Amino acid sequence: MKTIILAILTSLCFSGCTALKQENASIKLDGPSWQLTAIEHKAVVSNGRAYLKFDGEDLEVQGKAFCNSISADYERMGDNQITFQEITSTKMFCDGVMNLEEQMMSNLRKVKKFEIRNGRLYLSDSDNVLLTFKSN
Repeated sequence: MKTIILAILTSLCFSGCTALKQENASIKLDGPSWQLTAIEHKAVVSNGRAYLKFDGEDLEVQGKAFCNSISADYERMGDNQITFQEITSTKMFCDGVMNLEEQMMSNLRKVKKFEIRNGRLYLSDSDNVLLTFKSN
């Protein structure tokens, strides 16, 4: 009886791990819109006002940084390395969000790698997660 229960539990554990791996494998950098949820591990409420959308064919990213529209070219090296070049934005002023916008833009310039885990996109420098996004 113990052997049967152990076999069932082991099977459930492996099937759960396989499902998690399949979920992560099916989520690509390009495709979904990624809504900002945290800057340097501090939660932010962007209500769709801060997001990125990657175009893997043209290696471009478009989005919004709370107030201004942004765009950039990006380069992928290896499986999880990424850098953004020539980040541009419109130049509007929006009261109350400019500090968050500057933090987002500043951190985008520092990004060196990314990771997608459980429907979340993590953009990091060499050591620290700078920006966290969720898939829409």
